[in-house]
Amino acid sequence: MPNLMMRFLISSGLFLLFVSCKTYEIPNATKMESSQKNFQNLYFSDSEKDYVYKANIDVYGKQLGGIFVTKKINDTLHRAVLTTDFGNTLLDFEVSENSFKLNYCVDELNKKIVLNTLKDDFRLVFRQNHKVEEVFENQSQTIYKVLDGKRYNYLTKNKSDQKLIQLAHTTKTKEKLVIRFEGKNTTFAENITIEHKNIKLKIELNQISN
Repeated sequence: MPNLMMRFLISSGLFLLFVSCKTYEIPNATKMESSQKNFQNLYFSDSEKDYVYKANIDVYGKQLGGIFVTKKINDTLHRAVLTTDFGNTLLDFEVSENSFKLNYCVDELNKKIVLNTLKDDFRLVFRQNHKVEEVFENQSQTIYKVLDGKRYNYLTKNKSDQKLIQLAHTTKTKEKLVIRFEGKNTTFAENITIEHKNIKLKIELNQISN
C-alpha cells in the first residue's frame, strides 16, 4: 500500500508539472518570419462617427438589453453609453488606456468586479495600436501575438479581406476572454461578441442601421 500511494503521488506531481508547464497554443497555426511590429485595429477609430448598436448583456444570470452608443472623443479616449430602448441611461463611462471615469451606472451593474471587467473589456475593444511580438499563420488567417501586462492578446485577421475577426485575451496557458468581430470592412464592425471563459458575462452588440 505505501508503494502504491507513493506511485500515485509521483504520478499526480508529474501531471501537475506537465499542466503548469503547458503553454497556450494557437490551433493549426505555425510561426512565421515577419518584420511587422505594430497592428492597428481601426474599428471605433473615426472621431466623426457615432457607433450605435443593439446591446444584449448576460451578467451572472441577469439579462440587460438596450441601445449602446460609443464615440471616440480624442486620440486616446472613448465615451460609451448604454440606455434602455426608451432612452433611460443604464451605464455611462469614459475609458482610455490609462483612465476610467464612471458617469452613471444602474444598481444591477454597479459592482466592482463587473465594472472592472467592463473597463478592461472595452479598453481592449477600443484599443487601436498593438505592439506585435510574434506572428503566426494558417491557411486562411494571420494571428498576431501581443504582450498585455502579464497576459497576451492574439489578434486574428483574415488573409482574404484583411478584416480583424477575433481578439483572444489569454494567460500563458489558456483563454480568459474572446472578442469576435464581424465587419463590413476593415474600419467598421457591425457585430461584436464579448465572451468570458471564467465568469458569467457575455455581451452582444449588433449594429443598428441608419
